[in-house]
Amino acid sequence: MITPFLPMLATRGEPFDSPEFLCEVKWNGVRALAASAEGGWQLWGRDLADYTLRYPELDIVRRLPAGTVVDGELVLLRAGVPDLETMLARHQLTCSARIRQHSRAEPVTYVVFDALFHQGRSLLAEPLHCRRQVLQQLVERLQDPQFVFSEGIVGFGQAFFEQAVAQGQEGVVAKHLASPYLPGRRSSAWRKIKPARLLPCVIVGFVPGRQGVRHLLVAAARDGQLQYVASIRCGFTPAVRTRLDALLPGLIRAQPVVHCPERATWVQPEVYCQVRFLEWTHAGRLRGASFQRLLAAADPGVTELPQ
Repeated sequence: MITPFLPMLATRGEPFDSPEFLCEVKWNGVRALAASAEGGWQLWGRDLADYTLRYPELDIVRRLPAGTVVDGELVLLRAGVPDLETMLARHQLTCSARIRQHSRAEPVTYVVFDALFHQGRSLLAEPLHCRRQVLQQLVERLQDPQFVFSEGIVGFGQAFFEQAVAQGQEGVVAKHLASPYLPGRRSSAWRKIKPARLLPCVIVGFVPGRQGVRHLLVAAARDGQLQYVASIRCGFTPAVRTRLDALLPGLIRAQPVVHCPERATWVQPEVYCQVRFLEWTHAGRLRGASFQRLLAAADPGVTELPQ
């Protein structure tokens, strides 16, 4: 069996065009590497955790030539778009009977985008375009709907990004065609590009810390009503913390203006902020939320919220 190793990681980037870069969809699921061996197969994640028993439907990996390792994303697709929330719920299952039930009723799709070993030969130092040629041939030989090649385009990154986002994808990844695979390293040869989703929110509570506000609880107007949407724990500069420390203590109230799942110091909904996030969850919460800046109530996009 092959000893599991860490995957290569991407840096953040903006949409761009380049004949030296391949752009493919950033599949919104669970990153996983898979290996085939004589009489068996393995599946593991970014932290080297063993996923093999969680996804019995991917037993197809054993049909790859022994000594082959591929990299990809486990997804549950809805009309061609990954459903991350459902995928994460599936990923957390530990009961073998429930795992078998889900694997039959709604099998995951393994979208593969790189080949790292082939028949025991390392491809790590080979350029990306060569590794993907090997990978595409492997996928074509398997001919299995749960084992899918991640298609891409060269040279038209901006248009591809706009199309992917319009389809509901999380974003795209741009990869230099000549780049080697660097296990465990984050490299600008791979760039993850996501849309900037911004939302004006109002602060309804905060949790104090030693260096000022530790995190904020924020709400937004949805369907004409104020609703809790996120707990913001990142994005604060020292200047912002100082400003919040000056603004919030004078607005303290006994109860929150909306139902919140956490304990906090509650405030009148009078301080607005802009929040960046990845997507809405099924429950109406913001996934991947971070603080961007304080807003004045008169700023564009901010409407008066109910008190």
